[in-house]
Amino acid sequence: MRGILLSAGFSFDARQFYLRQTVLAELGVEGQDRLRRSKVAVIGLGGLGTASTLYLALAGVGYLRLLDQDTVEMNNLHRQILYTLRDLKYPKVEAAAQRIRETNPEVNVDPRPENLREDNVDEIVRGMDCVVDGLDNMRTRYIVSRACVRNNVPFIFGGAIGFEGNISVFHPPETPCLECVLPNLNDQNMPTCDVRGVLGATPGVVGTIQAMEAVKLLAGIGETLKNKLLVCDFKDMYIATVEIYRRPDCSICGDQASRALKMEERMAWLCGRNTVNINPRSPVDLDLERAKDELSRHFGIVLKSSIVVVFRYVGDVEVSLFKSGRMLVKNVKSEEEALKVYEETLRTLGIDAPSNRS
Repeated sequence: MRGILLSAGFSFDARQFYLRQTVLAELGVEGQDRLRRSKVAVIGLGGLGTASTLYLALAGVGYLRLLDQDTVEMNNLHRQILYTLRDLKYPKVEAAAQRIRETNPEVNVDPRPENLREDNVDEIVRGMDCVVDGLDNMRTRYIVSRACVRNNVPFIFGGAIGFEGNISVFHPPETPCLECVLPNLNDQNMPTCDVRGVLGATPGVVGTIQAMEAVKLLAGIGETLKNKLLVCDFKDMYIATVEIYRRPDCSICGDQASRALKMEERMAWLCGRNTVNINPRSPVDLDLERAKDELSRHFGIVLKSSIVVVFRYVGDVEVSLFKSGRMLVKNVKSEEEALKVYEETLRTLGIDAPSNRS
């Protein structure tokens, strides 16, 4: 980890750091203590998640669990405010954790370089005081929302694209759940930032509002967006608050809810433009120093950190191999192509490759 440097003669002074917000009658020292004792998970560290994470850290939330599967790319930097050019190719959680520690060393940062799945989501959200949505797809949002319902954790939803954004706070049975309001949305039919585009300030504003809602919720300030959906069109500065209601027949939080619903899990899947995520079939704890040495005999090493080795495969294919055995393969056209890269990498490291590609 890169060291935290303070100007000569200075040390971190928490009282001075929070002084301008502890004078708020609505917060005060007691509210600041509540924030210091709070635990928040931010799932997804893109445009939304980086903005909300920064302001949660600045507000003094004591524990931040940061989860993202990806590495920093050049086309992230216009909107993902925790990263700079020096962070390119590093795991987002690693770069974000470093920035937060430099910004507020009082915050306990728990970086998780994982992709969120049915088999790890409950462990990630359990014990949190709230979960902040930094995601860019509905499939994963549904997994998180369902886990929040199961574990009775408030879910601060946010969505942003183009000049438009939406925010709400879901916490059944006090409120509807995400699927009461936005059920059965298929990501294949939804616009994406790759196609629609996004102005950097759009997720910045939405993510900041999500952080505001989290702080209010944690410190017990005012009214939150529970039972409301904030709808924003920043192009025309049209902002409206819409009342939303719980559906008694909702399969997730309704009176006859069946919460055992599971989404199909696969070993490998496209998770962005020409990018495939691959999970190991069984847990692995790689020695990354040894892996780097072995891989360097065959491929060009881009970088190594405490949690990842990034290398050039063939042509412009780039591979990020994480300590857990998870792999991101970039600049490939199919899951099949990525799995071939994965299997060859494992053979290079002397690890048995899986025979079943389901």
